[in-house]
Amino acid sequence: MGKSKPRNRTKNRTNPTAKPIADPELAAIRDQRILPVLKDLQSPDLKTRSAAARAITNLVEDQKSRKLLLREQIVRVLFEQTLTDSSLETRTDGWGILRNLTVEEEPDFCIHLYRQDVLTAIDGVIKTIVQTIESQDVPLAKLPAAQQQILWSLTSSIISLVASLAEAQEEIAEAISNNSTIITFLFGLLAFSTPSHIQNEVLACLTILTEDNHLLDQQIVEGDWLKGLLRIKDAETIDSVAACGVLHNVFVTMKWFDHNTPVEGASDATLIPTLVKYMEHSRPQKNGTNGHSQTSSPDQVLQLALEITASIATSLQEALEHGSKNEAEFEGFEESVNGDIEDLDIKDIDEDEEFKDEGSGDEMNQDEIDAEMEMVLGDDSDEEESSGEEATLGLLVRLVAPQLLSLARPTQDTNDPVQEHALSALNNISWTISSIDFSTGHLRSLQKSWAITTQNIWNEIISPVLASNTADIELASSITSLAWAVARSVKGSIKTKPEEQRKFMALYQASKSLNGASDGQTKAEDETDAFQGLGVKCIGVLGSLAMDPAPVELNREIGIFLLTTLSALPDVPAADTVEALNQLFDIYADKSYSFDEPVFWGDNFSKHLEDIQPKAKKLAKSIDKRKFGELRARADEAILNLGRFLVYKRKERKEKREDFD
Repeated sequence: MGKSKPRNRTKNRTNPTAKPIADPELAAIRDQRILPVLKDLQSPDLKTRSAAARAITNLVEDQKSRKLLLREQIVRVLFEQTLTDSSLETRTDGWGILRNLTVEEEPDFCIHLYRQDVLTAIDGVIKTIVQTIESQDVPLAKLPAAQQQILWSLTSSIISLVASLAEAQEEIAEAISNNSTIITFLFGLLAFSTPSHIQNEVLACLTILTEDNHLLDQQIVEGDWLKGLLRIKDAETIDSVAACGVLHNVFVTMKWFDHNTPVEGASDATLIPTLVKYMEHSRPQKNGTNGHSQTSSPDQVLQLALEITASIATSLQEALEHGSKNEAEFEGFEESVNGDIEDLDIKDIDEDEEFKDEGSGDEMNQDEIDAEMEMVLGDDSDEEESSGEEATLGLLVRLVAPQLLSLARPTQDTNDPVQEHALSALNNISWTISSIDFSTGHLRSLQKSWAITTQNIWNEIISPVLASNTADIELASSITSLAWAVARSVKGSIKTKPEEQRKFMALYQASKSLNGASDGQTKAEDETDAFQGLGVKCIGVLGSLAMDPAPVELNREIGIFLLTTLSALPDVPAADTVEALNQLFDIYADKSYSFDEPVFWGDNFSKHLEDIQPKAKKLAKSIDKRKFGELRARADEAILNLGRFLVYKRKERKEKREDFD
């Protein structure tokens, strides 16, 4: 049984416990604006209350005024009086104020509202809206335009408020998902002939609600709501893109991939044509749009299409790893090409030992993996004979990537959000493709298409930015991340322009001064994610460019750079150290590479790595595993693999000499 609320003796008063305001400016705002308008909001006169509510709606947009309103308990006044006002217009303004507060304030404010039982109040107002819409006595279409406008304004505020609440906390999102009144209301609006901006707001709200929400997503696929979303997606309206966002969330949660969906056409592959069609026919608006417009601007919809595309590319990795849930799962793709190195069982890393294969007998063999991949990716052996509905990966490569390329090209506008989103989507596609093993040959035509695209990406996006010597660190970081993904996905086949590798070397040196720390470990620890730093990205790009079949001279220059970087240990960030070592393992993993003998052995890389080994061990031990568990674990793994790598290379060369003799 809930506790009874204490009698409110401060009704119609300002906050008696609030401390005096020391700031003269804030004190003046409070006395001249806040207290008078709050008094009017509680006036017995309807017109006065209505005018006050509209005034507060505007005041909320100003941070100082908003904080003062909260200080004077505006939320209490809204709950106790405004949201239960006799006038629908005033109640609508009250919900608008509450909606604006949730938009402007931090998530903690939404959590506070939830604890104040705001969902119950929302339930009540939804029933009022539904009764008005479904009224047989006074049909909605016959209501005066002003009343219809009030109704849709109230509806908009409720939808936005629900979205903000759901985004603030998983517990709240779950409570909303369990509230049949709210969920039925949202989907009912999609089925009803509502204004376009209401439909768009509902879809935006559902996009938030359906993310990683098995409870709600299960409800959607079990009822008729899925069919409704698919109809909106296929309608070729501005809402089609937003519907793709909701559907993508549902497909990911339900693990419905290309060949693992109980409903025909219910996978990300069917969303891509809709997204691409919007990209084709919507170019960025250079003059901008009115931020107060009720409907989404073309640029906003285009950005949404790009965000969904980026998410599809990311979730595709999970699809590739799991395949059909009716098939046995395999352990995913190796992150490095030196599988032989990681399988070694070395008792003494300073002596040649016999190698033992640690592979488990339960792992899938290559034939089983190939069959699994075909299930997920479809038969791509003959491009001309491919089926009409291609798997997600093929669509991303052949349809999406060319569109993203045109949107991601450098422009005069250094703060172009469309370009930023296009770069992100290209980056995600590239990273996903970089994890695919094309050596089996069954994706040969797709590999060829991607190789052409990657060279175009390099020539048209990466090279121009490198040539501009941009001082924009965010752009440099985005371009470097894309360059790493692109180069990694084609394993050293990118044809670079002269000196471009040195641009990344110079950028790496510049990255070391960004956080101003001199101690290598401190630099790594100061980063939210040490392995997402610009320095790590530069090392990743260079290592990928040096991979076979890179030219020997390019390989030598990059290899020397990586060794020189590591020679500065321990004054090197731990994440940079780990990445540099891993790149060296990958670059020189096979004796058959053209640069193995002239560079690795000819330039005595083995001896340099032996000298680096004790310094790297010292750095790893200096990382506090209690505070930085992942960083320490990856550093320890790199050190272990360094020892294995050196033994492996010595044994490999010995075998090569024996074969030669």
